[in-house]
Amino acid sequence: MRLNRAEEAPRARELNFQLVVDSIPAPVAVTSPSGEVEGVNQPTLEYFGKTFEELKGWKASDVVHPDDLQHTIDALMKAHETGQAYNVESRHRRADGIYRWFNVLGLPLRDTEGEILCWFHLLIDIDGRKRAEAQLAGEMRLLEMVASSCPLTDVLTALCKFVEDTSADCHCGVYLIDWSGPKFRIGAVPSLPATFNDPVDGLTVCRETGPCGQAALSKNQVIVTDLETDPLWHDSAIRPLALAHGLRSHWSTPIYARDGLVLGTFAIFHREPASPTQVQLDLIAQVTHIASIAIERALSEAALKRSEAFLAEGQRLGATGFFSWRLDTDEITLSEELCRMYELDPNVPPTVERCFGLIHPEDIPMLVEKREQIRADHGPYEHELRLRMPDGRVKYLRTVGQVIRRQDGRLESVGATQDVTQRRLAEEALDKARSELARITRVMSLGALTASIAHEVNQPLSGIITNASTCLRMLDSDPPNVAGARETARRTIRDGNRASDVVTRLRALFSKKEFTLESLDLNETTREIIALSLSELQRNRVVLQSELADDLPTITGDRVQLQQVILNLLHNALDAMVGVNDRPRQLLIRTEREDGDRVRLTVQDAGMGVDQQSMDKLFDAFYTTKSSGMGIGLSVSRSIVERHHGRLWAEPNDGPGATFSFSIPRDPESATDTAPVVKHSFVGVSR
Repeated sequence: MRLNRAEEAPRARELNFQLVVDSIPAPVAVTSPSGEVEGVNQPTLEYFGKTFEELKGWKASDVVHPDDLQHTIDALMKAHETGQAYNVESRHRRADGIYRWFNVLGLPLRDTEGEILCWFHLLIDIDGRKRAEAQLAGEMRLLEMVASSCPLTDVLTALCKFVEDTSADCHCGVYLIDWSGPKFRIGAVPSLPATFNDPVDGLTVCRETGPCGQAALSKNQVIVTDLETDPLWHDSAIRPLALAHGLRSHWSTPIYARDGLVLGTFAIFHREPASPTQVQLDLIAQVTHIASIAIERALSEAALKRSEAFLAEGQRLGATGFFSWRLDTDEITLSEELCRMYELDPNVPPTVERCFGLIHPEDIPMLVEKREQIRADHGPYEHELRLRMPDGRVKYLRTVGQVIRRQDGRLESVGATQDVTQRRLAEEALDKARSELARITRVMSLGALTASIAHEVNQPLSGIITNASTCLRMLDSDPPNVAGARETARRTIRDGNRASDVVTRLRALFSKKEFTLESLDLNETTREIIALSLSELQRNRVVLQSELADDLPTITGDRVQLQQVILNLLHNALDAMVGVNDRPRQLLIRTEREDGDRVRLTVQDAGMGVDQQSMDKLFDAFYTTKSSGMGIGLSVSRSIVERHHGRLWAEPNDGPGATFSFSIPRDPESATDTAPVVKHSFVGVSR
């Protein structure tokens, strides 16, 4: 029966493990320590549209974008070599053939011995964030050009190239309108030849011209999927010219002034029949808005001066909505985009009261305080707040602005507002995933710590139980053996104190955080660490020899942090001798008095030793010679010793092994050397 339960336990754990993985809504893959795919959850199969057998050969398939494949493989291989978690961004092919950006987080799962059992790979969809970042960067560059008064042709050319780079396989053009004609004038068409542009320049603005004429007159976007087959445009002026240059699809969007006048049209051409996606429609709406700002700036220098403040801030934030606020009358003006952001009726003039009614109740006190601050100091400002929409949705808005003085002497605040809701939600999702991975790591660490404490306390507890049983037998004897029972009770008390000492030492070592100076005996401090590590020394068949100087003076230092250093050096020595089987595993801990009122502690092992090249890097952060080490133990230990105005160093032995030593003054406050002071308080660290 015991054997059956032992066999069922791993299967039960595997089942629970698979249930946990399958419950994660994001794609998750599990690989072996050598990198073979061992399992995936259902979201992974659904996203890639492939079978488990097909996904096992992902390196040779189209699962990862060709441009990202080698980078992804290199990151994975490095993680397997170092045993460290990794984080890489790459594009992965969806079942419909579309590549999306993912943040791939890889975490090793280890057993209680530190060996890697498998790897978790969590895919977090960041495609929206990556596209938003790229689009935001381009918009910021365009707004910077507008705000810095670049020539209109340069701005419109950059705008067309930005759209062509963002939405591949297309040609863009901005056609300005001279309503005195009315005629179309070339604003910028950077990627089409003069043979196409010259005939277009000067065309009459009418429906017979084509989609641009229709869009300008109707003030609506016109989408022509295929000029060649759509009978509506068979007689248009643009059709033969476009087809002669291999252009089949033509989309045209009017560019509005703030007063509703159409300033021009923004056109996109494709060489194949095409309809816009929602992402492309959003991009078009954004760039036409930027184009309208640039065109109006060129037409009206006065309008540019009034908008300088929010455009200057807009270049930093990539703003999509603009506003002005009269400080003396509370009169506000919102752009069309900002009205859409607040979901206000564009036919009803906006008021401060209407906008305040949408502010999240928890953010109103902050906004009231910010308004009073703006009225008082008239300086630049920025803040972030939440909107609570009537249907319960929450939006996050970030605003930057500045107070300017108008020609009539009145103060006006102008600024820019951006909807950062998607960014905040993406950050929260990413933080949640990272927190879950961190929780798993903490649970694993807690398991190892629990096993260690149980082992340390088990021996004195066993002694207590044995002594108590012996005491009862002595008392039950006829006549009772009172003297023996008394002695056995003393041993019970002794073992109880041993167990209490173990718990006290562990609590002190794993909970203390502040750097506290006190008078202490380095020998006694060392003996406590030796006592705490005796069972581990015995398990590893290590012969410990201690040579603690009798004339060692008391010192002033942080007891727990110095014990950290000693414990780290002792554990490093144990790790160095794990593979030694052809000679005794000897460990020497020595304390001695040095000249200059200093004391030294030395830990010497008979392990594998350290080569000179590694010796020079041992104390560098994140450098380790152990496959499962983090590489921070010796770096932190050195920081602790230097905080005591001492030094920590390593030397190779004449024979096998290495020697690590630290030397500190009796009183660090009166030390003459000025070793750098670095504040750390880690425990249980290793090289």
